[in-house]
Amino acid sequence: MDQKKVLLVDDETAFLLSARKVLEGPDLSIDTVDNFEEAIEMIEHSHYDIVVTDIRLTDVTSREGMDILRYVTERHPGTKVILLTGYGSPEIMEKAYAMGAANYLEKPLSGSILKSILKNARCG
Repeated sequence: MDQKKVLLVDDETAFLLSARKVLEGPDLSIDTVDNFEEAIEMIEHSHYDIVVTDIRLTDVTSREGMDILRYVTERHPGTKVILLTGYGSPEIMEKAYAMGAANYLEKPLSGSILKSILKNARCG
């Protein structure tokens, strides 16, 4: 099985560090960034099978994760996008799937569940 390349985007550094430790292994290569601008730069300069992004990256009213979803679906249609949020709602979930999200997950989320979702995702 080929190694999947994953970009993890979240404004919480502790989450990024612990997620990388739990997720990275022979079947998953994990890159992490903590803001929208770096995420877009990474997406443009590397190929990712999956982008996992928090919806809110700056404050409680922001939706940068939705912008990342839009960007990836328009420019890199083979890349799956998984949205994470600690502030979910049925409306946001519906919009995420309508925009092309592969998955919508609410925090707190166990690392083993996320790892399983990433390993089982069909990419390409």
